[in-house]
Amino acid sequence: MARSRRQPKSRKDLKRRAAFRQERDRVLIVTEGSKTEPEYFRRLIQELGLTTAKVVIVGDGGSAPISVVEDAITRLKQDDDFEQIYCVFDRDRHASYEQALQTLSGLAGRKSFKDKVVLAIPSVPCFELWYLLHVSASRKPYEAAATGGSPGQALLADLCKQNEFSDYEKSGCDTFFETIGPHRETAIQRAESFLKAAIDEQAQEYFENPSTRVHLVVRGLQEIAKQQVSEAS
Repeated sequence: MARSRRQPKSRKDLKRRAAFRQERDRVLIVTEGSKTEPEYFRRLIQELGLTTAKVVIVGDGGSAPISVVEDAITRLKQDDDFEQIYCVFDRDRHASYEQALQTLSGLAGRKSFKDKVVLAIPSVPCFELWYLLHVSASRKPYEAAATGGSPGQALLADLCKQNEFSDYEKSGCDTFFETIGPHRETAIQRAESFLKAAIDEQAQEYFENPSTRVHLVVRGLQEIAKQQVSEAS
């Protein structure tokens, strides 16, 4: 008996399957900060039309880099349905910075992480460099001040000198998110060029000063948003 040919899927069926794929393509962003970074990414996914069910953002696992990584691992054990995992933390003066990087590197060999994209997203010295790149192309390195201030504090001082961030508070980004939005592509290009220059200078990976990989998260979210629009049409 000849096998009957399968009927083409209806437009409704295709949309239902696309919606299922979108639900599966989930992202976990675990951050060092409990306010600054989560608030920025929440505003970003809102702008991109993504949902908090699709992109889970957490910043309550601890401020040390290794705490961020361990929190991400714990959450993945509780919910394995994430395809992209970003661990966002600062270099600054954290003692566990290298440990966090080594732990993330070791995940690649684990069977449970075989089909996942797990990325370290460090900033040297701190996350606020990402903000600064929207308005400045300076590659000035940041070191601890003679007075005892951290590299991160030195960068914050420079950030607050910019008109867009004169009222900057680490508790949120409502005062400037929309203002710097049009400069996002510029910030991405600068972040990429900083890393390229560091490679040319043979700087140690993840210790490039200054540098940030936040643009990798932004690019990843932008791609998911584009795919979502494409599959819905």
